[in-house]
Amino acid sequence: MPNTNLPDVRVVYLALKNLFKGTNAELRRLTPIRKLLKKHKAKSDIAKLIKAYGLKPLSNSVRGLLAEEIFSSTLKAKCRFPEVFDVSPAESAEREASEAEAARHEADAIEELVHSNEERGRDAINPGEGAGRESIKTHSDNQQNTPSLYPVYLPLRTQHFLLSKVQNRLERACFEFGQQTMPDILQKYSWDCPEAAELNRWTAEFSQRPGLFEEKRREPGKPPEELFRTIAAIRHTAVHRIRTSAKGVEQLLLNAESFLTLLDRREHLKGLTKLRRDTQLAIEELERSKHVLLLKFEGTRQKIAAQRAELDRAERASIAEMLKEDAGYQEFAGTNLEQAIASSETCVPATATASTTKGETSSEIGDTDSLGDYEETSSEIGDTDSLGDYEESSSGVETHSKTTGEKNPLALAIIGPLAIIGPLADD
Repeated sequence: MPNTNLPDVRVVYLALKNLFKGTNAELRRLTPIRKLLKKHKAKSDIAKLIKAYGLKPLSNSVRGLLAEEIFSSTLKAKCRFPEVFDVSPAESAEREASEAEAARHEADAIEELVHSNEERGRDAINPGEGAGRESIKTHSDNQQNTPSLYPVYLPLRTQHFLLSKVQNRLERACFEFGQQTMPDILQKYSWDCPEAAELNRWTAEFSQRPGLFEEKRREPGKPPEELFRTIAAIRHTAVHRIRTSAKGVEQLLLNAESFLTLLDRREHLKGLTKLRRDTQLAIEELERSKHVLLLKFEGTRQKIAAQRAELDRAERASIAEMLKEDAGYQEFAGTNLEQAIASSETCVPATATASTTKGETSSEIGDTDSLGDYEETSSEIGDTDSLGDYEESSSGVETHSKTTGEKNPLALAIIGPLAIIGPLADD
C-alpha cells in the first residue's frame, strides 16, 4: 500500500534528475508528467517511488520541482539541496589524492611516449589505462574493500572523440597562424593543408621561434614554452588513447584555450570555449551522480550494519540458548546416573543377607550326603514306617516345597535327627 506521507523531494530529485532534463525539464502539466513516469516505471528507482508514495503524489511532487526549475538549474538545485552537492572533507581528500595519482600516471605515460619509438609508445598505453584501476585498488584498501568511484573518468570512446576534435581544431589554427607568420616552413615541409602536420610538429616549430611570441610573455599565464609542451600532450593522449581523468581532460581543454589565445585565433577560441563548457557540465553532472551514489551506498551500508548487528545479537542469543539447554541435559543425565547408582547400592545388602542365611542353613543341615547316611542308618535301626508316622505328626512341617516340589532342607534338618532318636527311645 502506498505511503500516505508526502514524498521526500530530495529523494525525488536524486532519483529523477536524469529523467527530467532537456525538454523533459520544461514539463509543467500533470498529465505528461504522469505519462513520463509510467513510461519509465520499470526503472528501479522510479518503481520504488511509485510503490512507496503512489503515482499521483509523486507526479505532484515532480511538478513542484519542475515549477521551481530545480531539474533544469544546477544553481537552484544547490540552493534547494545543499547537502547533495556538499562534499565531505574525507571525500574531498580522497578525490584530491586520486586525481594527483592519476595525473602522475598520465604524465609518466606521455613522457615515455615522447622519448620512445612507436613500439614502446604502444606499450606505454598500458600505464595510462591502468591509472584509474590502480587508483581504485589503492582506495579500495583504505575503505575496507569498497571500490572507489574516483578519480572521475569519461568513457574512453568519448574522451578520444573529444580530444580528436580539439586536436583537429588546434591544427587548423596552427596552419592559419603558420600561413601568416612562417610561410617558409609550410613551403619547406610541403604543409599545404591543416592535415599535413600533426599538432606536436607545430609546437616543435613554435618552440624554435620564441621571437614570434615575445609580446605574449608579459601576459599572465604559462610561459609559451611550457604551454607548447602541454599542447603536444593533447596530441599524444588522442593518438595513443591514453586514458586520462576527467579533470585531466578539462585541464587539457583549458590549455588549448590558452594556446588559441596565444595564437590570436578568436574564431577557433569561441568554438573551443563552448566545447570546454559542455565538457565541464558533463563532468560536473558525472561527479554529482557519483556523489549521489555514495550517499545511497552509505545509507544502504548503515542499514546493512544494523542488520548485521541484529544478526550478531541473534547469533549470540542462539549460542547462549544452546549452552543453557546443553547444561540442562548434562544435569538431567547426571541426576539419572546418580539415582541408578543409589538404587544399585540399596539392592546389594539384601542379596548378601539372603546368601548368608542360606549359608548358615546349609551349615546347620550339613552335607546332603550326611543326610543320606542318616536315612540309611535309620532304615537299618528301625522300621521305616515309624519315620513315616513321625513325619505325619511332626508339627506340620513340610519336607517338600509346594511350589517347586523339591525337598525343604530346613525341614529335613529338623526331622532327620528326630526320626533316628524316635525308634531308639522305643527300644
